Amino acid sequence: MKTEREIVEDVKMGKAYAFDKLYEIYCTKLYYFAFSILKSSEDAEEVVQTTFLKIWEKRQSIDSKYAFKSFVFTVAHNVIVDILRERLKEQKYREIILNKATANYNMEESIEYGDLLDCVQQIVQELPPRKKEIFQLSREKHLSYSEIAEKLDISVKTVENSINYSLKFIKSRLGSDSLVIMLYIALFL
Repeated sequence: MKTEREIVEDVKMGKAYAFDKLYEIYCTKLYYFAFSILKSSEDAEEVVQTTFLKIWEKRQSIDSKYAFKSFVFTVAHNVIVDILRERLKEQKYREIILNKATANYNMEESIEYGDLLDCVQQIVQELPPRKKEIFQLSREKHLSYSEIAEKLDISVKTVENSINYSLKFIKSRLGSDSLVIMLYIALFL
C-alpha cells in the first residue's frame, strides 16, 4: 500500500488512478467542511469538484514534502471564499445582508448606520494610495484577490496583505462602540 506522499507523486506524474485515490480519501471530508460553512449541499458538491479540478490542473506544482491534507483544505477554503464573494456580488444577497443588518435598528441607529458608512469612507481615504486602491477594488468593485493581482500586476499575497492591513486600520479607527463594530462586521467581513 502506497503512502499519501507516494500517491501525490503519482498524481504529479499524471496518473489518474492516484488522483482517484486522493479523491476517494478527501471528497467526503471536503464536502462536510464546505457544507459546514456554506449550508448548501449543491455548493458543497461544487467546492469538492472545483477543488479537485484545480488540484489536477496544478498537479505538477504540488510539493509532496508537505502534508497534502493541508494543501487540499487550503484549496477548498479558497474555493469557498470565491463562492461567498460571488454571492455578495449578486444583488439578492446584498439585499438580504442589508435587511438583516438593519432589521432590528430604530431610526436613531439607522442614522448611526449612515454615519458609519461616511466614517468608513473617510478612513479609507486615509489609507496609503496603493492599499486604498486595492481595498476599493476588492470592496467596491468586488474583484477577487487574483483579479486585483492581475489588474495591478502584483502577487495575490500582496493583495491579501493589503486587504488585511486595510481592515485592521479601519477597525482600529472605528473604536470600540458595539453598534459600530457590529455594522462594520456586517459591511466588510
